[in-house]
Amino acid sequence: MPLTQTKQCANCPWKVDPDLSQIPGYSRENHEALKGTIANPNFDLLDQLTSPKVAMGCHYSTDDKLLECVAGIYHQLRNNNLPLRLILMRCATRPQATNQIKDLEIDGAQRATLAEILKD
Repeated sequence: MPLTQTKQCANCPWKVDPDLSQIPGYSRENHEALKGTIANPNFDLLDQLTSPKVAMGCHYSTDDKLLECVAGIYHQLRNNNLPLRLILMRCATRPQATNQIKDLEIDGAQRATLAEILKD
């Protein structure tokens, strides 16, 4: 399935500036539940490949429509999240998704980790 978006939201929780309590659709509880989408260097390779991981969802997602978090994907690719890389490789084989990964747009200063976001 191709990505639904490639540009980071203006008020993305990964950005340093936004006040999390002012972000539309943001839920700390939902964000904490996404810890399973984060690369974990303590997992062995087999565990990373077999455990059910998903891409982090955008705070604008609804029950009816899941939007991927562009910043979540960007940061996890940099952190060598193997399950996410495999998911995106499958997406990239489809013609409409071929250039999406290289087209990811991040805007401004970013928090480096999910833990940084959750400490606010």
